[in-house]
This record gives sequence, structure tokens and C-alpha cells, in this order.
Amino acid sequence: MQKIQAELSWTKNNKKALIKNKFIIFIIMIIFWVTLFWIFNSFFYKDVNRDSFIVLIEWWAELNDIKLIKKKKEVLNVWDTVKTIWKEALAVLEWWDWSVTRLWWNTTVKIDNLYLSSDLDKINISFELLNWKTWSTVLSFLWKGSYFNETFHDSVAAVRWTVFDINLENNYLYVIDHKVNLTNTLTNETFTINEKKPFNIESFDFIALEVFLKWFKDKTWEALNYKIDKDLFAGLEKQIQNNLDDLIDLDDLNIDKAIWDNLSKEKLYNKILKDYQKLNFIKSDNNDLFKKKIEYKNALIKLSSKENKTILLQNTFYDFKDLIDSKNYWAIDEILPILWDNTDLIESLKLNKTIEFYKLPNNIKDKFLDVKLHFINTYSEIKNIDINNIMNNADSLIKDSLNWIDTNFINN
Repeated sequence: MQKIQAELSWTKNNKKALIKNKFIIFIIMIIFWVTLFWIFNSFFYKDVNRDSFIVLIEWWAELNDIKLIKKKKEVLNVWDTVKTIWKEALAVLEWWDWSVTRLWWNTTVKIDNLYLSSDLDKINISFELLNWKTWSTVLSFLWKGSYFNETFHDSVAAVRWTVFDINLENNYLYVIDHKVNLTNTLTNETFTINEKKPFNIESFDFIALEVFLKWFKDKTWEALNYKIDKDLFAGLEKQIQNNLDDLIDLDDLNIDKAIWDNLSKEKLYNKILKDYQKLNFIKSDNNDLFKKKIEYKNALIKLSSKENKTILLQNTFYDFKDLIDSKNYWAIDEILPILWDNTDLIESLKLNKTIEFYKLPNNIKDKFLDVKLHFINTYSEIKNIDINNIMNNADSLIKDSLNWIDTNFINN
């Protein structure tokens, strides 16, 4: 009997020990997987700053009523309120993607949304301007499901990539580069505001440019932001130039093969997209980086859905306009392959109508004669007209008219 009781006791203790060991193993496994996940995240996110910050540049500003220390970055969170105080104040919201929003004195904003997906393909930034004015330089290219929104006075200014100025005292929105879609949330009416087309946000109509320049525009504020943006772009370009080896080499990717495999296509698209975001703001003044940017964009267009392809092509025509305005005509050769491959979609979207083709010199226009676009056909027809023949016909017509007058009136 004692033997049986001893065996039962041993069995009972053994079960307890077994349960205890299993629990310990379970805890160890949890710790292992948590550690593994942390290590994975550390490596995966090593080159991405996922925080946005507020930085006081001059005088006085507060984050949630707490005074900021000059030049010290403080992390932004949803529902935070930032306020600049006194006449010389200047503060900057530094978004995780290098985009910035500057607040001049007596300005208050409230953060509504700060979201970034794990694969960086979805960006949601939203904030409300409560008073005075902001200047935003948005550098990322925002795809389907992504947005950069600034709300004010029952309105939403939505952008994909642009530089714009909102002034609640003088009641205007002014787009410096590209365009902003402005929606009146009360009427649900949306206005597309293109660059250099000032818009009155109180009466919801456009302001004549000469009137805006004389009575509305804050030239001091604009000059300050132009200077800071120039320095910002120069610094970012230098940073990218110093880390070129970190960018994907498209020659190592089999893009043509991936086009026919949806899984590989999406994976490759997201991979290229991460590096493209670093180059999106580059203009044709920087030959090497602009060339790389267009190469990446062309690859993304090949791999993207029709909706994202449309957005990319619209963005490409902004690049086109920039290089025409800056007279960096060499870069047209980089963009031509995109036009050749997407002629039908470009025409259906009427993107070809957005180019001020007349600004191009004739030797550059000749490059487009093989691209079957409407403005090319128009140019081709004009080019083939013999001016000397027109003048000869005009001389002949004048002579015939004079002869008719002489015969029918003077001689009689």
C-alpha cells in the first residue's frame, strides 16, 4: 500500500514538474519570438525615421502648452497642438519623409493623423490649421490610400507632391509648385488649384494674379521659405549623393519578367518605391540624380496598377514642365521612353495638353516627331508649311485683288 501511495505521489509530483517545465518553455519561447521580432524590426527599419518632430527655430513656441527649447527636436503625436508665440517666432514640423511644414508667428496647428505602413507604401499625414499661416513643402509621392491633408475653415487641402502656402489672415491658398485639390466640406465641392493660381479660401474663387501680388501676397514670408527650401534641397541632395551605393541598382532586377507575375510584381514595386521616395523631389538641375529618378519612375510605371500609373504619369509631366521652365533640355531624352510606352493613356488623360510645347526650341521639338501625341501632330503640320510659299501666295492674292478692283471700278 505504501508502495502504491509512493508511486502516486511520485506521479503527482512528476506531473507538477512537467507542467512547470512546459510553462517555463512557453515563457522562453515568447521571449525568443519577441526578441526575434525586435531584431527583425531593427534591421528592417534601420534607414527609416518613423517619427515626426516639432523644432523651434526662433523665439517662442509651445507643444501642448509646454515651452519648446530652441533647436531641440520633440516627437509629434496625434492630437498634439503646436503654437508659435510672438512676432519673431518660427517653428518647423518635420515629417518622417523629409517633408516640412513651417509655422510663422502666432500660428496654431493640431495634429490629426500620423500613419506609416510597414512597407512604406501608405502615408497618412493630416493636421488642422487653427490660425495664421503655414508653408508646406511636401516631398513624398503619395499613392492610392496615402494623403497629406491640411484642414482649415471647413476645407481640406489635399496634395500628392507640392509646395503651397496657406494664409488665414489674408484668406488665400497659393500653390508654388504643382497643384492642390481643395474641398469645401460643407458643399463637398472640389477645386483644383494649379501653381501660380492664387485662390481666395473665404469666397472660394480665384484671385487675379496682379491683384494677389499687389494686395495679398506676403513677400517676406515667401522669400524666407524659398531660401530655407533651397538649403533643405541642397542638404538632402548631398545626403543622397553620399549614399548612392545604398540605392537599388535596377540592372540587377528582372523587371520585364516580374510584370507577368503578380506576386513578384508587387514585391518588386514596393522595393523600388522605397528608394524612389528619396528621389521624388529631385529636379533636372542635378543631372545624375534626376536621371536615376526617371529610371526608377519608369520602372514603377511598368510595375504599377492603372490607378498608380495614372498618378505617376501626371507626376512625370510635372517633371517635364520643370525641365522646360529651367531649360534643362538634356533631360527630355530621359522622359521620352515613358511617353513612347504610354501614348494612349497620356492622350486619354489629356496630359499632353498640359505641356507648353511652344516654349521648346525647334531642334528639341524634332525629338517628339516619332511620339504619336496630338501636340506632336499639330507641330508636325505647322512645321511642314512652306513660309516662302505662303508669302508668294499672299503676293499673288494681293495682285489679283488689285486687278479686280482696277477692272471693275477704276476703268469704269
